[in-house]
Amino acid sequence: MLVGRKKIRAVTVAIFLGALAIGLTQRSSEAAEYPVHPIRIIVPWPAGGPTDAVARVLAQEMSDTLNQSVIIDNKAGATGAIGSDVAAKSNPDGYTLVVANTASHALAKISNPKLTYDPIVDFRPVIEYGNYPVAVMSTTSLPVKTLAEFVAFSKTTDDGVLVGIPGAGSVSHIYGQLLQQKTGARLTFIPYRGDAPARVDLLAGNIQAIAATPDFGLIAEGKARLIGSTGTRRWPQAPDVLTFAEAGYPDLIASISWGFAAPAGTPDDVIKILNAAVNRALLAKQVKKIMVDNAYFVSGGPPEVLWSGLRQQISQFEAMARAGTIKFD
Repeated sequence: MLVGRKKIRAVTVAIFLGALAIGLTQRSSEAAEYPVHPIRIIVPWPAGGPTDAVARVLAQEMSDTLNQSVIIDNKAGATGAIGSDVAAKSNPDGYTLVVANTASHALAKISNPKLTYDPIVDFRPVIEYGNYPVAVMSTTSLPVKTLAEFVAFSKTTDDGVLVGIPGAGSVSHIYGQLLQQKTGARLTFIPYRGDAPARVDLLAGNIQAIAATPDFGLIAEGKARLIGSTGTRRWPQAPDVLTFAEAGYPDLIASISWGFAAPAGTPDDVIKILNAAVNRALLAKQVKKIMVDNAYFVSGGPPEVLWSGLRQQISQFEAMARAGTIKFD
């Protein structure tokens, strides 16, 4: 009877090992053939905005390279946290990516004590595809053209300059506060649900400036004026406008990083394939155009570039929070 049980166990183990070997072979084959079905890119911001537009043109180029559909899935809310949480909990098989930026993967770690994911631990970087600094853009009715004039004018009234920001506690709000502290400017921040409604109020004359991404269309039409930015270089659309560092404030250098991340556990070979596909996409003329039109500076390179930048920003925000330099409301 005991011998019979041993034989049964031996047969059972043999069957199990055979099935396991088949499974591993299939998985290896699937990895070699990746991707075998559509890839989803979660965009944690609304459809129709600059983030969405850039993600869509990148997705199309990736589709052509990978010979597989790359689908955009907008899951907006909580400054990128809602979509990022969905991505963090997705299967780490390379078929779910998320647009990761400074707000969702650096600032959120400090500003949101209820964050349901760890921006670094729960993800793997795929690539930083672009970045841009925070700009101050004013209405043309404001009698200023330079940062010095902007600061001087702000001190002529009790409330100073009314500055629209894309949300209280946003990256633009943080750097707007830093601008105020470094220059002594008198600013009153007015939060909006994104850049677009702030621009509407700027054109209506309800606010006098915006700390956000510049709209070069409005600037070209003479409806708004670029005062400067936190960048290390000038935008090609505004080559005569000094950065804040060039204007005498070398501490006012910062940028917002943008890239793709995948759930932690995504295989190395899949990350390499995705990184190569996006790097190739960044060479396409239509990709470069839409990124430049939306104020991006094109990045690219190995995956770790994205994580390196975000880790530095996390450290910066933590230091600012400890010192009481910034407020999140």
